[in-house]
This record gives sequence, structure tokens and C-alpha cells, in this order.
Amino acid sequence: MTFLPVVERELRTAGRRRATYGSRMVVALLGWAVAIWILLGDKRAGSPNGAVAFEVLAVLLFAYAALGGLLATSDCVSEEKRDGTLGLLFLTDLKGYDVVFGKLVSTSLKSIHGVLAVAPALAISIIMGAVTQGEVVRAMLVALNLLFFFLSVGLFASAVCRQDNRSLGLAVLMSAAALCVIPAAARLRFLHLAHPSTAFIFSPAFGCFAAFESLYNKFPHWWFWVNLLLTQVCAWSLLAWACRIVPRSWQDASSGRAARRRLVRVKSRRGQAEQKEALAVNVFLWRASAPATQRTVVWLALLAVALLRVAAEGIFTLKPFDVSADLLALVLAGGVLKIWLASEASATLSADRRNAALELLLTTPLLEADILKGQRMALWRQFAEPAAAVFMANMAMLIGEMLQLPEDAGLRDRGNLLVGVHLIVAGSVLVDLLALSWVAMWQGLLRRKPNRAAFVALLQILFVPYVLCAMLSGGTANGFSLLIFTNIIGLASEFLFAKHANTRLAEWFRRVVADGMPPKLRMEEETAGVPALEGAE
Repeated sequence: MTFLPVVERELRTAGRRRATYGSRMVVALLGWAVAIWILLGDKRAGSPNGAVAFEVLAVLLFAYAALGGLLATSDCVSEEKRDGTLGLLFLTDLKGYDVVFGKLVSTSLKSIHGVLAVAPALAISIIMGAVTQGEVVRAMLVALNLLFFFLSVGLFASAVCRQDNRSLGLAVLMSAAALCVIPAAARLRFLHLAHPSTAFIFSPAFGCFAAFESLYNKFPHWWFWVNLLLTQVCAWSLLAWACRIVPRSWQDASSGRAARRRLVRVKSRRGQAEQKEALAVNVFLWRASAPATQRTVVWLALLAVALLRVAAEGIFTLKPFDVSADLLALVLAGGVLKIWLASEASATLSADRRNAALELLLTTPLLEADILKGQRMALWRQFAEPAAAVFMANMAMLIGEMLQLPEDAGLRDRGNLLVGVHLIVAGSVLVDLLALSWVAMWQGLLRRKPNRAAFVALLQILFVPYVLCAMLSGGTANGFSLLIFTNIIGLASEFLFAKHANTRLAEWFRRVVADGMPPKLRMEEETAGVPALEGAE
């Protein structure tokens, strides 16, 4: 029998796909476009320009490796569970490691090609004399290491969970814990550790900082290589654990849920009372309401961001209320909320459309307006308090930064700038959450995979403003102006996307559920007849 037959089949299949080569070309073109935009944006020639291009490309490459790894594998095994095909694989001679490594290869090939395709764009800085060869090599090693680690995290979460949004949520939580828990815990004063900075080598994120020459020379060089080795050990451990879990996780969903209920015992009287209250208010609110444990996970994610802010003080020796670090932590906390809300807003509608539950609901007196209202109320119950907590943290950081401002002639101007920036950051989080709720619901109704629907919604709300700002600024914007102008431009784009999604949800809800196709405004579809559910009430 062939060793790892699923891996061999997936490699042969991927070699014949156009997407395997197309994705590599797209990523390479984007990398070169970013490099050229930065090099031409500043009129000054020389190494500083090349150094900026290298740093920006390296950071984008690290982010691509992390996000690409999680999104690629977070639903690979759980999808087989939902379709009921995972058990069929184990009727053959396949073992758990055959399935796990087969899924790993099939989902990671595009991401690996994408990381390698950016290498020539990174190496252009060597010709300009901006960076050293070792810096480029370290950046590529860190990117590949991060990709393998996050692929392993996503695959393990997919082996444990059955629902796609829960698998992605577990993968995000595990990633956040691996990145910041140990470095933050090492800085606790009651532990009295002699060298708490040594704990940074246990975080996979340490390599992202130590890859650059300045921080590589700041710490002992062996820290970087030990960090790579520890990340590999953690990733292989997760894969080994997934190999043991997968053969035992294909059983019927009801038995799995019963076992989990007996194990954790989270069904409380308070939860039953909340469900009865939700059922009395709105039927779909009862359907879409997240359990108490799932709402707690959002708070744990925000706690992980706070721990990451504490851990960053050890690397950069920051003061308690550093403006740049505070704003970065607030943006990261807002990003966590936005990603989570997009996932939750698209999950219920996508799952109900996939299993034909929405068709049954629309044959009852329940109107589509009631369904959308119940979904919005469920999102409000889950995310209103965390969003308020991020807003209050924003105001607390603003007060702390204002108290630390030096008393000089420019105190008033810097104070006004701080107030404006913090208000823009706080307002953008609230506006983005509101716009994402509409756009993610519409994308979830259109697409059968909630993770893909959430990703498209996040691209529209979060990525488009940065692209527009980059095109308008010509690459000359600094950090504060980039933060301000992207939020101002984002208000206009979010209004358009949210209005479009709201209109489509109101006008095309029944058409999408009945026809199972994206609505397209064509004359032949208007005259093709009324769908079966068009008049059902």
C-alpha cells in the first residue's frame, strides 16, 4: 500500500488545478505592487525607502501566513463531519494520520505557494542595500513557520468541533493563547522571575519581531532559533493530537453533544430562563441566540488582547500609557470583535439555508422581517457588552495618556489630537460592527460556507477603506493620518455596503431561499415567475 495515499492523491489533483498556479501569481503580483507603491511613494531614493518596503512586506507576509493558515484548515475536517463523509473514509484501510496529512496538504498548498511567491519582492531590498541576506532568510523562515503552526491549529480545531464557526473561534482562541499567555504570565510580579523576558521564546509571535536586524541583535541570537524549534514542536504536537481525535470524532452529532453535556455540565437554569425569554420576544431570536459559554468566549478573546498588550511592554520596554501601543491594542480588540461578529452574523442564516430550515420557516406565518430582527437582536445580546467594554477601555486610555502629557506650549494641540484619534477609533468600532451585521447576514444568506461569507464581509468593510486610502494618499501617509483617513473613507464605503445589504435582504430574501442562487437584476428573472415561497405567509 502506498504511504500516505491521500497526500499523493491531493498533490496530483492540486497539480492539475488552475487555482494552484493562479493564486500564486495573484499573491506575487500583490507583493510586487505593494513594493513598487512604497518605493515610488517617497521621492527619496536609497536604502531607507527599501527598508520601509521590506518591513511592510514582511508584516503583510506574517499576517497572510497567520490568517491564511487559520482560514484554510479551520473547516476542513468539520465539513466532512457535517456531510457525513468522514466515517466513510475509515471504512477503508486509512488511518487517522492519512486523513489529517491529506487535509493538511490539500488545504495548505495555495498558502505555501503564496508565501514563497513573495520572496523575490522581499529580496529586492538586498539590492538596494536596505537589509541583509540574513534578514530576508529569517523573515521567510518565520513566515513558513507561522503558516505551519496556524495550519496545525486550524486543523486541530476542525478535528475537535463540528460547526465551522465554532471551529474558527476555537482556532482563534488557541492562537491568541499561544501567542501571549506565557509571556504575559511571566511578567506577573508575584512569580518573582529573574528573567521574565526569556518567556518570549515560547510565543510564535516572537519570531515576527526577532526576524528584523535591530531586534535580532537586541536579544541573544539563539532565542530566535529556539523559538522556531518550539513553534515546530507545538505544531507537530497538535497534528499528532488531531491524528488521534479524527478516527473517534466522526460519530453521530447527537451522541457527541450528549457526551459534551455530561462532561462540562453547562446547561443551567439561567440559560433555560434566557431561552424562554428569547422565545417570548422573537422566535428566531431563540434560534440565533448564542449560549452563555459562547458569549464568554468573546470576553476571553478580549482578555487575550489585553494580555498581549502587557506582553508587548517587555519587548519594547513601554510605559503604562504609551499612545502607539494603546491604539494598536484598541484596534486589535476592535478587530477581534469585528471578526467574531461577522462569523456569528453569517453562521445561522448560512446553516439554516444549507439544511433547508429557512424554507420551512418561510412557509409559516413568520415573516422575513421577523427573522432579520431576531438575528440582529441575537447579535446585540452577544456583542453589546463587549463593544461597550472596548469603548470604556478607549476612554480610560485616553484619560491616562492626557495625564502623562508634558506641560509645554504644544500641550493643547497634542491633547486635541489624542482626543480626536481616540474618538475616531471608538466610533469606527461601533460603526463597523453595525455595518458588518448587515453585510455578514447578506453574505451568509448567499453562501453556504459561513467562514467564506464572513471573510467576504470583512473584506468589504475593513479592506476597501485601506485600499482607497492608499490610492488617494500615494503612500505618503503616516500612522495617525492613515488611521484617521481610513476611518473617514470607511464611513462612506460602509454606508454603501450596508445600505446595499439591507436593501437586498429586504427585497430578495425569499428569492434567495427559494431559488438557491444569488439574485441578479435581469429582466428574464423578473418575468420568469414567482418562486414557490414568494406568497407564503
